[in-house]
Amino acid sequence: MNSIEPDERIPRGWARRPRERMLITPLVAGVGGLLAFFTVVAIVVWLPIHTFDPPASSDWAPLAKVAVKGRNLFAQNGCYVCHSGYSRPQDVRHALYFLYPKISQPGDFFGSDQSPNLLGTERTGPDLSQEAGWHPDDWQRAHFYDPRFVDPMSLMPAMKSLFSDRQVEELISFVQMRSGKSGLLRYAGQLYAKHVAITNQGFQPPPVGFKGVHAKIQEGADRKVPAGQLEEAPNLSQIDRSYWLAGDPLPVTEGNLLRGKQVFLERCVGCHGPKGNGKGPAASFMAPPPADFTSADDACCGGDTGPGDFYYRILRGWPGTAMENFGERLSVDDIWRVVLFVKTIPNHTLRRDVIPEPKDYIVWQPSKELLAWVASRQKLPSNADFVKKPVTDPFMQEAMRIFPGLAPGDRFFLNGTTEPLSLDDAAKAIRTIYEDLLNRAWADAKARGEKLPPEEQKLIPPEVPGQQ
Repeated sequence: MNSIEPDERIPRGWARRPRERMLITPLVAGVGGLLAFFTVVAIVVWLPIHTFDPPASSDWAPLAKVAVKGRNLFAQNGCYVCHSGYSRPQDVRHALYFLYPKISQPGDFFGSDQSPNLLGTERTGPDLSQEAGWHPDDWQRAHFYDPRFVDPMSLMPAMKSLFSDRQVEELISFVQMRSGKSGLLRYAGQLYAKHVAITNQGFQPPPVGFKGVHAKIQEGADRKVPAGQLEEAPNLSQIDRSYWLAGDPLPVTEGNLLRGKQVFLERCVGCHGPKGNGKGPAASFMAPPPADFTSADDACCGGDTGPGDFYYRILRGWPGTAMENFGERLSVDDIWRVVLFVKTIPNHTLRRDVIPEPKDYIVWQPSKELLAWVASRQKLPSNADFVKKPVTDPFMQEAMRIFPGLAPGDRFFLNGTTEPLSLDDAAKAIRTIYEDLLNRAWADAKARGEKLPPEEQKLIPPEVPGQQ
C-alpha cells in the first residue's frame, strides 16, 4: 500500500483549505453602524441646531410664559407627530386664506422658546404653524376635550383624560401665540370679536378649561336695540354686505336637500346638535352658543338669516363665535346645499327616517326694516368694497376682516352700550390688544433670559398674509 507523500509546495503548518472566517465581525458591524447613524444625526440635527442661527424674521414674536408651558405639553404628548409646525413652499394650500396663509421662514423660529421647531413627522392633521386666531378659545377647549364635539369626522384622540383645566389653558395659549406677529394680530381680532359677540347677544364669558362639559348651555339676555337701528345690524356688520340680500342659486330639489342634509350631519351636528337646535355636545363650552335652526319664524323672516347670510358664515366663519371657516373644505355648491337644507330644519327634516323634500323648504323674505337699512347703506361712495385706495394699516385690515359689512362711515350700537362702534374703533381696539399680547410676551421672554433681537424688530408692524 502506497503512502501519500506530503506536498512539498505547502509550507509546514499550513492547512490545504484554511478555515473561513468573517473579516467584518458583528462587533465591527455594530460599531460601524452606530458610527454611521450618529454621523448622520450630528450633520442633520445637531449641527443645524447649534450652528444655524438666522436673525429673527420681521414676523417673529416670542412666547409668553404660559405659552411656553403649553409648548412643553404639546411636545411631551406627541402632538407634533400628527400636526407639523411649518408651512412649505410646495404645500398645496400655500397662500390660501385659511390656515396656510404664509410660508414659514427660518427666522420665524428664532430663540430657544421656539427652537428646535416642532417640525412633525406626519401631516395626519392640519399644519398648526399658522393656527393662531382662526378659532376662539372656547372652540379650542371643546376641541381638546373631544375633537368630535366640533368635527364629527375628526381622527384626533380626545384629550379630556390628559390635561387639567390649567394645562388645557396653557396648551391653548401656545396654539394661539405660536404663529408670530401675524398670528397675534388674528388672535387680537378674535378676542375683540368675542367681546363684541357676547356683549351684543347678552352672554357671559365662556367657561374656562374643561368646565364647559358640566356647564349649562347659555341663553342670551333680552337685547336693547337703540331707536333707528336694525336689530340685526351688529350681526350684519360681520357679513359682507353684498351677501345680505343674496338668494340661493341652486334649485330646491330633493337631491340638493338630501346632499345638504348629508353634509350637515357630517360637519355641523357637533355644535348645532342632531336636532339642529344649537344643543350639540360642544355647545356648553361656547359663548355665544351655536345657532338654533328650528325656528320657522327665523327661517322665513330673520334680518340676518337670508340664504346669503348663511352662505357667508359657512364660507368665511363668524369671528367671535365658534362658527369656523368651511370655505376650503366644502365646495361652493355643497355650501349652498347646506343653506337650502337649513331652511327645512323647522319642518323636522333632521329626523333619521325623513328625506327632505321641496315642500319642507321655507322661503326667506327680507323685511321692510331690512330693506330700509340696506337702502341707507348700500351706497357706492361710502362702500369699502369700491374704494380704490388700498388699505395698508394691518389693524384696519383685521378690523375689515372681522366686520366686512361695515363701510368706513358706518356706526352701530352694541346691546346696552352708549358709544357707537365703527371700523376705526375696532382697529384701535385690536391694536391695543395686539400690543398688550406682544409686550407681555417680550417681558416674559426677557425675564427668563431668552436671546432677543434688537428692539427695532418689535416695532415692525404685523402683516396680514393672504389678504393682499
